[in-house]
Amino acid sequence: MIQRIFLIVSMFVLGAAGGIWAQAFLLPYLASSPAFQDLKFIQDWNARTVLVQPVSQISVEEPAALEKTVEKSGKTVVLVQSGAGRKGSGLIVTSDGLILTRASLTPPGFGVSVSLDQNQETIPAQVLKRDAASNLVLLKVEKNNLPTAGFVNEGELNPGMKLVLIAQSTAGIIVNEGVVRSVAGDLIQSTITETAASTGAAVFTVEGRVAGIAAISSSGSVTVIPALFLRNFLGL
Repeated sequence: MIQRIFLIVSMFVLGAAGGIWAQAFLLPYLASSPAFQDLKFIQDWNARTVLVQPVSQISVEEPAALEKTVEKSGKTVVLVQSGAGRKGSGLIVTSDGLILTRASLTPPGFGVSVSLDQNQETIPAQVLKRDAASNLVLLKVEKNNLPTAGFVNEGELNPGMKLVLIAQSTAGIIVNEGVVRSVAGDLIQSTITETAASTGAAVFTVEGRVAGIAAISSSGSVTVIPALFLRNFLGL
């Protein structure tokens, strides 16, 4: 009986000593071995891959938001044509038929017509107000219950904010995107480049509010006439 007790106690003491030895000498050796480092790398890599999921969700949501903006805001952008053979875009600013566009599209002495969408025939438009200095003109069509979009507030646009340009052409809708490059007084410089076919295009935020009207230079760079300037022109 005493021998059996002695055997059990000896095994316990040896096990405790082995554990102390392993913690003091074996584990530090294994931690520095290449095999352990490879295992630790795999564990760390697996931990990092969990973080990929939120990033991929953001990349999926942004195109969806852009598509929704184009679908909704695109209904407020119309095709403007004049008897002088000039074509461009305009923005519906009131539900009872007021439309804002670039004055260069509607030279004095020529009739103006507007296509509200690709499935409707053109309807005549009346020129209510023209400002050659700002190159803006206000048109009126005899239509009601037209879709509109709200304007951004003063000082809301900052460098880096995303912008969406939407224009109407005889071939269909034109969409382009970029960001605010700089804000200076009555002009907003953007990273968007476009052709003259998009003259009068409306520029929106990703949320679908009107940032302004596009002014396209001869080199194709887009400067945005801001919403505050447009509202002053409209008297709103």
